[in-house]
Amino acid sequence: MKTVREFMNKDVVYLSPEDTIYEAAKLLSQLKIAGAPVMEKEKIVGIITISDIIKFINIKLGVLPKINTPGLSSLLLALVQMQKVYRDFKKEVEKATKFKVKEVMSKKVITIKPDMTLLEVAELMEKHNFNRFPVVENEKLVGLVARADLVKALIY
Repeated sequence: MKTVREFMNKDVVYLSPEDTIYEAAKLLSQLKIAGAPVMEKEKIVGIITISDIIKFINIKLGVLPKINTPGLSSLLLALVQMQKVYRDFKKEVEKATKFKVKEVMSKKVITIKPDMTLLEVAELMEKHNFNRFPVVENEKLVGLVARADLVKALIY
């Protein structure tokens, strides 16, 4: 049976709770990854994902106005509202970049062991609706397994 050790990513990128969400978003996008563990003094204290950051910003920034009725006057009203929303949006983005990872991260972390089977991991992902798990051995972070790693295991 295939195990976590065979398919886990051993080069784990992690963030600090004191990093800003801007730094987190920048790192995740540069590395083309969707999430990373948050570490403090060699201990996993959370996980931050692109989804967490987007939800946080959406809550902080709100949503764009909706046009309920078609027509020129409705469109003009929406454009005026959007101009105000855009100014507010810029201010809020500047504020949001100052928030720390610890304010946005998921604190509920489930870790797995390298000797677990991929089937066990898939069941955990389904049960908890998580997309990735940090892999811990002897109380040390040794890897990360994401849903993409499970797909890779099916191919190889």
